[in-house]
Amino acid sequence: MANKTYDTGDVVPVEICSTPDESNIEFAVPVEVYDGYGSAKHVYPTEQIERVADLFVADGGSDEVAVADEVRLYTIPHDALR
Repeated sequence: MANKTYDTGDVVPVEICSTPDESNIEFAVPVEVYDGYGSAKHVYPTEQIERVADLFVADGGSDEVAVADEVRLYTIPHDALR
């Protein structure tokens, strides 16, 4: 079971990713976040997407999104891995 879920349009927490100009980043699709070992986080969309970049939309037009070191992004739902 996911530790946290976010809907489309929810602001992405800075512990997942940020932008150099500190503009808001929103989730472009609903996601589930699972905690891993230590401070690791695994972010899965609830439906399959083409690229991990499709997970986010940056407010203010910034295309540069910095993903935190301990975060892993996926393009398929967690349930599809079983």
